[in-house]
Amino acid sequence: MSLIKGVLPALMTPLDKNGNVKTELAPAMLDFYKEQGADGLYMLGWTGEGAYLPKEKRMQWTEAVLKASDGTLPIFVHVGYNQNLDDSIELAAHAAERGAYAVSSVGISREASLQDNIDYFCRISEAAPDTPFFIYWVDNGRTLTGDKPISPVEFLEAMKAVPTFRGIKFTDTNFYILERFKKHAPELNILTGADELAYCSKQMGADGNIGALQAVTCYHYKEMMRCLENGDYAKARELQYRANEVSEAYADERIGNMPGIKLLMKEIYGIDAGYCSLSGPFAGHEIAKKDAEYLMEVFRKNILVK
Repeated sequence: MSLIKGVLPALMTPLDKNGNVKTELAPAMLDFYKEQGADGLYMLGWTGEGAYLPKEKRMQWTEAVLKASDGTLPIFVHVGYNQNLDDSIELAAHAAERGAYAVSSVGISREASLQDNIDYFCRISEAAPDTPFFIYWVDNGRTLTGDKPISPVEFLEAMKAVPTFRGIKFTDTNFYILERFKKHAPELNILTGADELAYCSKQMGADGNIGALQAVTCYHYKEMMRCLENGDYAKARELQYRANEVSEAYADERIGNMPGIKLLMKEIYGIDAGYCSLSGPFAGHEIAKKDAEYLMEVFRKNILVK
């Protein structure tokens, strides 16, 4: 398997006010990301609100996106977050059958042991035997190890039991661990999820980046990576700093990252991704006009748009 590199936006899930998936938007969203130069997409993680959508709606959106992509972009489908692990297994099989490039999952919970998670990952691997599996690494890996510290070498040794394990969505800021993963398993595809540190993660050996901010700044991040590859580190840093202005702006509780991203998608790019999940943390959240105008002002001042 060749390594996926570059910028992979985290795909939002468009929902109407009743919580129904707006599957009709899949072609427009795929066309948009292709035009922006995306190197792939990661769906139904935090940005895709996978934790707050029932299995059936996750399948609807997965099917719509994979049909619209038709193999033109690598699509990573997150299948975790389920109290009933059988749902994750079913989601993995469904995504693989419909052509996902990879399936991915967080660990079961902080209460689950490393062996519990290995057993769970093996079940996903059995359900999608020809599809690469990527772990979703968060919180220094403690959701994967029963809240116990573990060295990268120990973790990699344990993951040898999962035959389709090919990479890590590394949503963490401890890039020492990232570098150790790359040292001891250089064949692993490591894609980082710390939007505000994409510049740093690339310098520490990451192959690419997956993130919510990239959902509306894909071209900007592509330019940042191009500057890094060309050795223009000062310009790359500037672009990272400018992206961080947007991150700081939508982190304000009056805006919120998910509502802010959906607002920008509509107002800047003309794609109405609708509302946030009715069962998620931003259910019913509305952005006041002055706050929306502020966010758009920060965005237009800082972000390169194709």
